Amino acid sequence: MREQDRKILRKFYRDNYLQYGHDIKSLGWLEGTQEARFTVLTSIGDLDGSSILDVGCGFADLYGFLRDRGISVDYTGIDLNPEFIEIAKSRYPDARFIVGDFEETKIPGRFDWAFECGIFNLKVHEHRPFVENTLRKMFKMASKGIAADFLSPASYDLTGEMYHPDPLEMVRYCNRLSKRVVLRCDYKPTEFCVYVYKDTDVGVMSAFRGFGSALKDLTTEKDYR
Repeated sequence: MREQDRKILRKFYRDNYLQYGHDIKSLGWLEGTQEARFTVLTSIGDLDGSSILDVGCGFADLYGFLRDRGISVDYTGIDLNPEFIEIAKSRYPDARFIVGDFEETKIPGRFDWAFECGIFNLKVHEHRPFVENTLRKMFKMASKGIAADFLSPASYDLTGEMYHPDPLEMVRYCNRLSKRVVLRCDYKPTEFCVYVYKDTDVGVMSAFRGFGSALKDLTTEKDYR
């Protein structure tokens, strides 16, 4: 990401933080919207006992959401805003946090899953390359898959400063990363998310092996590829 774009994002979130403090509104979201969003994002697979990377983690609310539901994960969060990271560290000293630009920062290790929620909403210069570069790096770092949330074209925007990609265009890009992609438009009329899986092996009846438990009982059948 260009330094000019980092400045745009830092200013947006810092101005919000100075106005609202430790509040979901500092992240650019409305009260009461996180549960539906996080529920869908984390439905990508079985996260219990896995390692996850939260790109643009904010206050690490995703980690708190998982803990509250008894889902144990090895959590790493990265965010561009040091104010958010300081609060996240104080809330969750058992987790790992990094201050930095995800595109530019070298993050040690690999992760089972990677998540993005909200960092694409505010437009920057050359926004589409920023989105694609971020998704590509997330996918490279994840061994099982990634989930990302977007504002839909139906969402309301008075300023024209927000990014509202066409869901099918986003699916077409994600299909360049993987043959196995899921589009979720069923949780909020103003948002959608995509799951992009690493597991694309094809088994019985030409279904992806990781799709459902029914395939586990048919492992002796002939594979159709």
